[in-house]
Amino acid sequence: MKKCIALALSIATLLSVSTGCKKKLPKFELELGDTVTMGEYQGEEIKWEVMHRNFVVGENKVIVELQSTTAIDCLPFDEEGAYWEDCTLREWLNTDFYDEAFSKSEKKEILDTSYSMYTGPSRWLTDKVYISGEFLRYRLSPQDATCKPSKYAKKKGIHIEDGSCKYWTRDVGIIEYSLGLTDTAGNGFVFCLGTSGMDSGHGPNGFFTAEDVGVRPWISVEYEGTFEMKDINPADRVIMGTYDGEPITWIVIESEKSGLKLLSKYGLEKMKMDKNSEATEFAETDLHDWLNEDFYEEAFSKNDKKIIVADDDDDNVSLIGKISEKGGFNRDTLMELFIGSGYSKSYCENNEVTDKDAIEDFWCKYVSEKSSKLSVFHTTSMAHRGSDADKEFSVRPYITIKF
Repeated sequence: MKKCIALALSIATLLSVSTGCKKKLPKFELELGDTVTMGEYQGEEIKWEVMHRNFVVGENKVIVELQSTTAIDCLPFDEEGAYWEDCTLREWLNTDFYDEAFSKSEKKEILDTSYSMYTGPSRWLTDKVYISGEFLRYRLSPQDATCKPSKYAKKKGIHIEDGSCKYWTRDVGIIEYSLGLTDTAGNGFVFCLGTSGMDSGHGPNGFFTAEDVGVRPWISVEYEGTFEMKDINPADRVIMGTYDGEPITWIVIESEKSGLKLLSKYGLEKMKMDKNSEATEFAETDLHDWLNEDFYEEAFSKNDKKIIVADDDDDNVSLIGKISEKGGFNRDTLMELFIGSGYSKSYCENNEVTDKDAIEDFWCKYVSEKSSKLSVFHTTSMAHRGSDADKEFSVRPYITIKF
């Protein structure tokens, strides 16, 4: 059953009880789909739905990503046709809306959130307030993507179709991209969710300037609370270890008594499987050695290593095997696999990463039956294909933890 929780002045105060000098933390209980109340806009309380849970292993912390349950306003995306990083809507959310909607104490609870981009020149951005990417539509059913407007947005004339309002995403598409046209104002449009229309539907300039498209803000809040391994489900995320100074986010592929099977959400490197193009066994490759030696030693603390469970091949770190839509994964997990495989923030900051790399092939240890070669998983076609081991592809480590 979905729950609705009102956030008090301090989440730390709400979720913890002080006993002398020692803080006693209650169990973390928010589930996906639960709602919390925080902030106020145009005289209406803002309710937020739990969209993602990020469990910080070893720290009794969970970072929760929240999306407003209603479209709180309807505003243009940008007057000039800019990408999300430079648009007026992004600026408004992080200045006027942020200042008006939240009290001083509430602002302290809202984290800076870094998120990946699939369109535009920037691969990663950081904000207090943001909106969903267009690719969320692949994760949501049409029913889940529907949205009601706030009373204020309805008065302003927000576009409503079959009871649902249309709302902006942060992803911009280019019309006739194959012809080399890259001018967003003249040839672009902003993807929308909530109705059958994928864009604002107002012509080339109106794609950005429509005043009847809704705004559904996202924020991230950190909760303190205890959790057990059994509380973490497939499609949840685990934060554990660091690489290049950045915490590693993992998606939960399977949750069993034997442990949580985790795949890094983003590619951490782009590497060859092996200098020898004829390698057909993962255990014999350079990548296998790097993952279990250099990466393992660099990425994990002593406490992290205590909860990592070696696999049947006695590897502490591996690559995921065969991936199939019929393999028992739920929809949320599949969508994380297919659309969440861009590169990590630190990799993008240290390497030149193009639009083409935003969604990438990544190495698996599955041996292709057709070619007898180790395979990569192609996220666009959702299929494996064999590859020579001396080709460079994204590396997404795979581990099992038990605690």
